[in-house]
Amino acid sequence: MRIFLRYWLPVLAWAALIALLSTGQFDGGFTLRVLRRLATFFALEVSNATLNLINAVLRKLAHVTEYLILGLLLWRALRGGAAEAWRRRWALGTLGLGVLWAASDETHQLFSRGRVGSVADVGYDTLGVLLALLLVYGWSRRRRSRAVE
Repeated sequence: MRIFLRYWLPVLAWAALIALLSTGQFDGGFTLRVLRRLATFFALEVSNATLNLINAVLRKLAHVTEYLILGLLLWRALRGGAAEAWRRRWALGTLGLGVLWAASDETHQLFSRGRVGSVADVGYDTLGVLLALLLVYGWSRRRRSRAVE
């Protein structure tokens, strides 16, 4: 139970947050309204086309960021505090679980009012998980090279 609480509960909590953000309450219109309010607050004159472009870019960056964090949490959970810094099976597990959650999240959006499931978004999510794995791999190589010195 202690292992679950320490390693897997953060994964489940983050995955639940991703699922919450995939509901109709947090659709593109929501983020566009937030951007418009920010532009008004800072007295910025921004065209609708520019706001729409910023909204689209921010939403895709949000996909990558959400899944980068999920990837790091999955890696940590699969590693479970082991002394080794890198194992291929942890990387494959992280990638597999990350892509599985991304696909299920996009499927969930097909049934959420105001949302649309997208294969492209699964790609952005997968990019986030891959970036997490690159970070971990770089960290493990650096750690290993320092141990040799």
